[in-house]
Amino acid sequence: MKAWLIILLLMAGVAGAADPGDDAEKQAELDRLCEAARDEALVPIRDDIYKECLEKKRGDEAYCRRDADGYNGDRIGGSPRFYELPACERAFEFRNRQRR
Repeated sequence: MKAWLIILLLMAGVAGAADPGDDAEKQAELDRLCEAARDEALVPIRDDIYKECLEKKRGDEAYCRRDADGYNGDRIGGSPRFYELPACERAFEFRNRQRR
């Protein structure tokens, strides 16, 4: 009788555990919010890249727009820009919390 009670309690504990899919969905949402915040912060830089491209006549408007839109904040020899934004910090903290 005790064995069945233990098995029942163990099964209830397993069934009540958080679904790993929920964590993956939450992480994906946090990552999406981070990238949206980064995109917003990159707008002025992308605008400057676009204007500079046009001024220096590196290409036509379509080329300059593609060039500017392709900028994602990477820096040579450094970390990408704007991962210190609060939305990105939350995504990073959640990811690290899941690894423990």
